[in-house]
Amino acid sequence: MQTEALIEGMNALGYKVANLSLRELSDGYDVFLERQKKAQFPFVSANIVWQDTGEPIVAPTTVVRMALRDGAKVKEVRVGFIGLTRSDPAFLKAGPSRRKIVTVDPLAAAEKNLPSLRQKADVIVALVAMDLEQARQLPKRMKEIDLVLGGDSTPGKTGMATRTDDFPEDTQLGRARLMYAGDQGKMLGEVRLTFDAKRAIASTQRSLVQLTREWPDEPKLAALMESVKVSINEYNKAQTLAQSPFASPQPASAPPANTEPAYTGSDRCAVCHEQAFAVWAKSGHARAFQTLVTAHQEFNPQCLGCHTIGFNRKGGYQNARVTPNLVSVGCESCHGPSSLHPGPIEAGYGKTDVSSCVTCHTKENSPDFVPAEYIPKVIHWKEAQTRR
Repeated sequence: MQTEALIEGMNALGYKVANLSLRELSDGYDVFLERQKKAQFPFVSANIVWQDTGEPIVAPTTVVRMALRDGAKVKEVRVGFIGLTRSDPAFLKAGPSRRKIVTVDPLAAAEKNLPSLRQKADVIVALVAMDLEQARQLPKRMKEIDLVLGGDSTPGKTGMATRTDDFPEDTQLGRARLMYAGDQGKMLGEVRLTFDAKRAIASTQRSLVQLTREWPDEPKLAALMESVKVSINEYNKAQTLAQSPFASPQPASAPPANTEPAYTGSDRCAVCHEQAFAVWAKSGHARAFQTLVTAHQEFNPQCLGCHTIGFNRKGGYQNARVTPNLVSVGCESCHGPSSLHPGPIEAGYGKTDVSSCVTCHTKENSPDFVPAEYIPKVIHWKEAQTRR
């Protein structure tokens, strides 16, 4: 659902070309072909190839004619695009007639395809999905490249954004410029090229625009996003309820009788920590689950880990019916499962610090998080000694 919505949104935005990376093939070649039919723009890749012939599975390059603004010295320029992704020796996908899809060295693929592309284009743009250091090697080895645009597709290395002031010099490589604009659509990368009368680049200006909450939504795309969120949430709801259709809600105050710590819910903590509980009850943490309900995301597994207690952990949150005592960010979200407290675990239980906060308040999920501003809103550790 998300992928098809992305294609629909990219069509609406007027995309001219997209780089094919390994993620587009995660659901298989046949699924990619169906999605490709819906795209009003071509995918390019020079180094995702058929194993038997070494030929790319889509066009390695394409040329887009772009009109310049009124008054320019020339009416249009030919922009040549080449698609390149990181090489993964473990990547292997099945194609038709038992053919296999693999990756080859992107630098070698670029060297093979760029000379002919240069003959057809005034400007060469490399669209890349690879490690930043490898991307820097492209214009160093291939002088045909004028601009490198992209991001890091390596698992665990998302969110890379380069500086735009050409310092350090690793984003200004000879005549070429390099720009990574992060991921998740949170920043808009803008490159403005000025051409001379011979269609050669006279100057390059690059900027990154942070798409913060202050930017208004485009109504058509906002409606598309909302529709997809609701559909995905309904799908996740059906999957969740199917896993435990006959489960009964857990009592909020009866901890399991075993020797392993288990989650019991914040209400049990209130018996001894009345002041701390009162502070928590007025905080945004206590209403964290409601924000998911409002956003139609209360069944989204990518969100539940930070909006419930113990999701995907033994004895943790399952769904709002089965474990209603574990919704929202509660005491045990920061202090850990409390069933053995006070009993066997008394002094020293639940020690935590700011490092616990940033497991959820990451730069991607909570870009506005500043500990000095946020922590005073949830301070509750000045209460009297725990009663026993």
